[in-house]
Amino acid sequence: MNRVLLFSGGADYADPWHPFAETSAIVAQVLREEGDVTVVDTLDDLAARIDATDLLVINAGGGTAPHPLDARLAEILTGYRGPLLVLHVAATLLPEHTAWEARLGGRWVRDVTFHPERGPLRVRAVSASVADLADLNTVDEAYTALRVSPGADVLLVHDDADGVAHPLVWTHENDGCRAAYSALGHDAEAYASPLASELVRRLTRWLLARRVENERSYA
Repeated sequence: MNRVLLFSGGADYADPWHPFAETSAIVAQVLREEGDVTVVDTLDDLAARIDATDLLVINAGGGTAPHPLDARLAEILTGYRGPLLVLHVAATLLPEHTAWEARLGGRWVRDVTFHPERGPLRVRAVSASVADLADLNTVDEAYTALRVSPGADVLLVHDDADGVAHPLVWTHENDGCRAAYSALGHDAEAYASPLASELVRRLTRWLLARRVENERSYA
């Protein structure tokens, strides 16, 4: 059984815009299809459990500036080489730590990245791996101008009013470490659309596939 650790905003990392407890509970329910899920919201609990996890999921944010606990969070994450799933506003984390962007394959760039007011959002598949998704309409925040590594595999985008495509979902592999990111999932209404939850499901399975491959290679 896979051991999944979900680091949620709400205690050490929180902001006034995101209902982290609500969205993390929904995400945890989806993740339980793949294994045992533990939800934590403090760095002490994250540090205590990270070495024993098969998948780390981060659904947390710290506001519009570097967070006082960033140095400790970066230290905790440095030693983790397992699969990593990052959701929504967690792309803003650790703005002064380049290793985080390298691991994730992209990030929110302050004073560059933005989003229009939350509302109806049409998403477009640009990868064959998600071409079968039936419904690409949701209600969410259209993250725009995220910085994404050329080495990332972009799966879904949204098009702005000028027809420019902006990545929303990608996978990334760096130095043998897998990571995946979905910008969707601002609140419960976003997860009421099948799209956000289905992406969590699919990204999780891609992330854990490498672990299964490794287990087989040692069998």
